[in-house]
Amino acid sequence: MAHEPDGVDLLTLLAEPLLRGRLIGGGPGLGVTVSWCLPLSEIRLDDGSGLAGVAVHLPLAALPAPGLIESLAKRAAAALLAWPAPGAPEPDLAPVAVAADECVLPVLVLEPRADYRTVSRLVGQKALAQTSHVLEYSTRVHRALAEVLARGAGIPAMARAIAGLSHGPVMVMDADGETLAYAGFGRPGLDPAEIGGQLADRLPDLRRDFEAPAGLLELDLPPRPTRVLIAPIVVGGDLYGRLVLVEPSCPPDAHDLAQHRVIAEHGATLTGSEMLRQRSVRAAEERARGDFVESLVHGRFADPHELEARARHHGFDVDARYAVHMVTAPALVPTGRRDQRRAAAVTRIAQAVEPSGNRWTLAAAVGTFVVVIRQVSGEGPLHEQQAVTHFSRQLHRTLRSHLGDDLRVTSGRPGEGAAGVAASYYEARVAMGLARHTGADAVCGYDDLRVYAALKDVAASAEGQAFAREILESLRRVHSQTGDLEQVVIAYIRSAGNLNAAARTLKLHRNTMLYKLDRASRALRMDIRSADTQFMVWLAHHIDTLASVTGALSEELSPPAEDVMP
Repeated sequence: MAHEPDGVDLLTLLAEPLLRGRLIGGGPGLGVTVSWCLPLSEIRLDDGSGLAGVAVHLPLAALPAPGLIESLAKRAAAALLAWPAPGAPEPDLAPVAVAADECVLPVLVLEPRADYRTVSRLVGQKALAQTSHVLEYSTRVHRALAEVLARGAGIPAMARAIAGLSHGPVMVMDADGETLAYAGFGRPGLDPAEIGGQLADRLPDLRRDFEAPAGLLELDLPPRPTRVLIAPIVVGGDLYGRLVLVEPSCPPDAHDLAQHRVIAEHGATLTGSEMLRQRSVRAAEERARGDFVESLVHGRFADPHELEARARHHGFDVDARYAVHMVTAPALVPTGRRDQRRAAAVTRIAQAVEPSGNRWTLAAAVGTFVVVIRQVSGEGPLHEQQAVTHFSRQLHRTLRSHLGDDLRVTSGRPGEGAAGVAASYYEARVAMGLARHTGADAVCGYDDLRVYAALKDVAASAEGQAFAREILESLRRVHSQTGDLEQVVIAYIRSAGNLNAAARTLKLHRNTMLYKLDRASRALRMDIRSADTQFMVWLAHHIDTLASVTGALSEELSPPAEDVMP
C-alpha cells in the first residue's frame, strides 16, 4: 500500500493567482498532491524512476512531443504546467487534450509570467508551509498522547485520548484480533463488537496489507458502509496489535482523513509503548509470583523472617490451610517463544479460575507444570477434600480448551502454612507420576490413590524394595522367552481372577493365557491362582511403581520436614 507524498493539494495550488491558467485535459486527476516542481529539462524521459508528487514545468511548445504525456503519466507525475514563451505561437493542443484525458494527467497552460523560477518558488513555499502545519499538528497530538503515557493510565485511557483528538470512535486490538479497549462509540448504529468481529475475520488480509502506514478499509455495516483507518502497532519489529479509527463519513473528508492519519501514526506508536510497559510490568509480577511459588513448594526460605516478608507482599496467610494443584499437558512443554507465551497465558487463566475474596489463589509455571496453590476453608477434612476435588475439576474444565484432551490435573492433600504447601506439592507430584503409570483419571488427587499413599513408608524402606524385587524379578527374568509375564499376571489379578476377562483385556487367546499363567506359577514357584500369591504380586507391583515414581523425584525434591518452616 503506497504512502501518499507530503505536500499541497493541486487544487489549492491552482487557486493561487500566479497559477490560474487554462486546463487542457486530465481534469479527474486534479485531486493529487504536489510536493515539488521540476523543469522538463532535468527529467530524463528514458529513466524509469517515479515522479509521484512532482509537477513538471515545461515550455508550451514541448507539449505535442510524441509519447511525452504517456511517459510522464506512467511515472506518476502530478501535473504538467505548460509555460508559453513570450511571442511564441501556440501549437495545436487538441491531441494533447485527448492524451491528457486518457492518462488522467492534468495539463495546464499558464500565463507568460509564470516561468519555472517563479512557479517552483511558489510550490516550494506552499509545500513547506503545509509540511510545517502538519509537523505542528503532529507535535500537539504527540504531546497530548505522551501525557497519557506518562501517567501510566493504561490502554483504555489512551483510547479515550485518541478518540477525543479524532472526534470519532477508536478501537485498540491485539495481534490476534481481540479488542483490548474502545472509546467514542456514542453514535447510534456503531457497535464495537460488530466492527471487532469483522476485523478479526479479516485478519489474514490485515496481516498482508496493513503492516506499513495507516490504510483505509471498508466494512459492510448496515445501514451503510463504514470506512476505518487501521494503523499497525509495532514495537521492536514485532506486531503488538492495531489501532482502528472509525471515519464519521463515507467517503471520509480529505482534511479529516489527513488529520486522522497523523493521529493514527502517533497513537499507534504511543499505544505500543503503553502495551510494552504493561507487558513488562506483568512479566515482572509473574516472575515475582513464580519465584514465591517455587520457594513455597520447595521450602526455600532462609529464615521465618524472609517467609513472613514475602508472604505479606503476596497476601499469603502463613496460618491458613492450602492445597496444591498441578497441571500438565504436552502443550506446556516449551519448544519456542510461542509455547512460552502459551504457558504464561494458561497461568493467568488458572489464576482467575473461581475467584473468591476469601479463597487465596496463586498460580505460576514451574518447569513444564503449572502449579496452583489454593486456600481451603479448614472446616474439616471431608469438606476440605471435596473443595480440593471441585477446584481440580474446574481447572481441568477451564484449561481443556487451551491445552487439549491430554491435560491432567492432580492435587495433594491440604496442609497448614508454607510447610503444608510444600508437603501438598510433593504429594501432587507423586500423584502425577502415579497417574501416568497407572492410567488414572485425568483429574485425581493423592487421596484417590490411597493404596499408594498407605504404602509410602513401605516403598521407601529397604525391606519393601527388596520384597518387590524378589517377587517381580522372577517374572521379569523369563520376559524374553514367553512375553511380559508381569503384565499378564497383573491383568489377571485386576480382573479378579477371571481368566476370560483378562484374556480379552490383553487380546490373547484363552489357551495362550493359560500357558502364560502356568509359566508365571513356575517362575514364582507358587500357584498364581492362590489368593495369597495374587496378593503378594499385587503388593510387589504397587511398591515397585511407587518406588520408581518417588525415586525419580528424589533428585529434585524430598518430602519436607514438618519443622522446617513455621
